[in-house]
Amino acid sequence: MSNRDAAKILLVSSIHYEAYYLCRFNLAPVLPLLIAGFGFSHSEAGVLTSMLFISYALILLPAGVLGDIIGPRAVITLGAVISAVMNILFSQSTSFIPMLAIQFANGLGQGMAWGPLTRLMANWYPREKMGFIMSLLSIPPSLGPTMAYILSGYLASFYGWKMAFQVPSMILIATSLIFMLLVKDRPSGSPPSREWSRTSFLELLKNHKIWRVAVSYLALWGATRSLSVWMPTFLVERAGMSLMVASTIGGVISLPGIPSMFVGTWLSDVRLRGRKSIVILFSLAAPIPILLLLPLIQGQSLLLCLLAISFALFYMAGGLYFAYPSVLVAKEQVGAASGLIDALGYVGNSLGILVMGIAVDLFHSYSPMFLVSAAIAFVGAVAILKVKP
Repeated sequence: MSNRDAAKILLVSSIHYEAYYLCRFNLAPVLPLLIAGFGFSHSEAGVLTSMLFISYALILLPAGVLGDIIGPRAVITLGAVISAVMNILFSQSTSFIPMLAIQFANGLGQGMAWGPLTRLMANWYPREKMGFIMSLLSIPPSLGPTMAYILSGYLASFYGWKMAFQVPSMILIATSLIFMLLVKDRPSGSPPSREWSRTSFLELLKNHKIWRVAVSYLALWGATRSLSVWMPTFLVERAGMSLMVASTIGGVISLPGIPSMFVGTWLSDVRLRGRKSIVILFSLAAPIPILLLLPLIQGQSLLLCLLAISFALFYMAGGLYFAYPSVLVAKEQVGAASGLIDALGYVGNSLGILVMGIAVDLFHSYSPMFLVSAAIAFVGAVAILKVKP
């Protein structure tokens, strides 16, 4: 972190990626309004929310490859423009099918950031610092839903649901301009990395360790982000909270995961000498008993406290998944490898959201939501067992 240029790149990139999240998680807080205003079922609301994450998952690997080929900055900026435009169009939509199509396109724009961002950091920082750097860059994914929930909940409560999509799009456009002006793909005078090739891409796809890390990440996002998306609706319908209060609590309940993420990185890099898989295994297995207990909890305060503890445990390994590419693959494959890991994460996210919505409709209860989360986490814990570094 002594290099001021590298620190500037990290700071500007983090702020820009935070703005991405304002246009990615602004739908969840307004779901109660859309369900009431347009008559959507919980299953339809789940499909609408999942659609963004499905297209996000589809574009991540191609976007990572494209960032490796033409440079991260251009790909990240293009994705931001697409997402901002789609958010504006969504605010003008009044029926399910157009909303679904716009959410799909928004997901394509959103998915063009993370893989190239990881490659950008690999261009500016050495491998031995990537665990800590990726933990820092993982603050936006941890803080992003909170900020999106609070901002969108406030805008929807006082100015109507459309403003929850229009204001974030303007913020994303503004940060895109700053990002384009201040960020360079690599340090001046640095030697170019080996060119991306079809052969290197096939080598990546044959890397079993990367696939196991990706499946484990699928479980992390399937278990946590699905809960986050349904949390405002859960609090409005089960606890009778106002939209503003429910969206705020739904956002801040995952905040304990930010400090726990740095604890996990310290444990992995310092105490366990780089053995990331041990921390990941613990972070996925430890919350399972809590999630199994939650359907039996009646007290609202206790339930929210236990949920916050679960998120803190889950996110303990949040920065470690994307330190793996710089260790397991060559630099020219880092963007694609990160895109692959994140793609499976959002496959888990989409499936979890959809299954939870269907379960709520089938059982007329939110209790199965916690059981689904526990089952997904178990799959991720098994997947990471064979990954040694």
